[in-house]
This record gives sequence, C-alpha cells and structure tokens, in this order.
Amino acid sequence: SNPQPSDWKKEMLNYKTLVNAAALLALMDGSSGTPMKMGLTAAQPSTPASDPAKAKYSVSVFGIGDWGATLYKGSCCGSNSTNYDLNSQEVVATLMNMEAGASMVPKAILAHGDNFYWNGINYLGERDSRFAASFEAKYDGDNIKNVPWVAVMGNHDYGGSDYICSSGDKLVPCNNTAELYQGLENKLKWQSEYTSPNDNRWAMDGRFYVHRVKDPATGVSIDIFNVDTNDNDHSAELICCQCYGYAKNDSSGCNTITREGKYCF
Repeated sequence: SNPQPSDWKKEMLNYKTLVNAAALLALMDGSSGTPMKMGLTAAQPSTPASDPAKAKYSVSVFGIGDWGATLYKGSCCGSNSTNYDLNSQEVVATLMNMEAGASMVPKAILAHGDNFYWNGINYLGERDSRFAASFEAKYDGDNIKNVPWVAVMGNHDYGGSDYICSSGDKLVPCNNTAELYQGLENKLKWQSEYTSPNDNRWAMDGRFYVHRVKDPATGVSIDIFNVDTNDNDHSAELICCQCYGYAKNDSSGCNTITREGKYCF
C-alpha cells in the first residue's frame, strides 16, 4: 500500500490554503465582501517625508545564508574543486560582531539555510559537535553571542550529497518510502531540537513559523515569517534521489537526475 503523507506534506497543504485565502481576501472589499474593481490609475507624485539614509532606527536584524561548514576540506558531489576559503566564517563573524558593536545590536540573526554542508546533520550523535565547531565557536563575539538566531532549513540541510537515511554513525540507503520520510524528518528534528549554551539562541520552530522581535522602548515590533521552501519542491529530486550516494564515482549524471532514473531512489 502507498505510505501516508508525512507531516511536512500536510503542513505544505495548509500553507497553500492560507496563501490562497489571503489572495482572495486581497481581491475583496473588506466591508461588503464583494469583488473589488481592478484597474490602473496614474501614479501620483509624492515627496518622501524623511530620508531613510539619515533616519534613526530602533530595531535591526542581521541576515546570513549558506553559512554552514563542511566536515572536510574541498567540495562535494563529484567536484574536485580545491578553491576554498578556510577563514570565511571567521571573517564574516568578525564583521558581524564589529557592526553590532558600532551601531545597534540586532534583535535577531536570520539564518536562511544551508546551515551544515554538504548533507546536513548525518546522525544525532554528531549534532552537538557540529554545532559547537561551526556555530558556537565561530559566532562568539561579545556583541552577537547572545543574539537569537532564527533559522530555517536549506536544501543541503536535508541532503543532496549522499544518502539521507542513517544507521548508527553511517549513512545508508533508505529501504522504502517510509524510511525516506523518516530520514527527512530526522534532519529537521536534529536541528530544531538543538539547545545552545548561549541563552538558547538557536531557534528553529518548525518548517513554517513566525518569530516576533520587539523594541520595548518604542513599541515597535516586526513579525518574521519563516518558510521552508524545500517543503514544496526546491531541489527535491537532487535531495530525495540520493544520487551521489547510489552513484558513488559514477556521478556525472547526478545534476540532471530525474525520478525513476538509474541512481534515483
């Protein structure tokens, strides 16, 4: 029998329903519930009330993506590139700490995904050491080490360079669809349940969640909507086919892999 859709599929359906409902409401007159007349009107000239470059802000956030580190030097996925920067994390972290100290400490750091290259957290036993090495020990400047990180999963946090399933400390082929679903769930679970020793600063409250930052002094608040685009179809075939796991050295066709291909689960 076919396996039941996993929670991430159900979440995606709910998300699409909300988006469709919002789009419908945007086209309705809020008071009467009747469709609004759509049309183009001539743009009206306006003069900005203030200069954004000179404005003083009460809330700020930082954003960072593709920031994860590897377990080894070099590239992945059949590439033999050796042109890599061994100090990139330290340089970026230093600049973030300097900026936070020079202007305004951010209320949050938005982590846009690809937090751990090239295949995410491979098994639970390596989770804390990976966070310690490439997160806690890197972004540890006095101005940022206690700032909350609001994170989502990237495609490489789920996989893409090897098998998704694991047995002990080894990556292994998924035997069936149910195991594949569980492997994907584990990838999210192992990151979302991490507890940082620095004020529990790592936040990943699911695939879709809202995080609010506030400035008590001014009453300003910002809602940050976090959306896992992998949950739809971003890099789905590259991740779920697990071509680089099955193909090993014969991986030349993995970039164009399709469902039911030779090296696709």
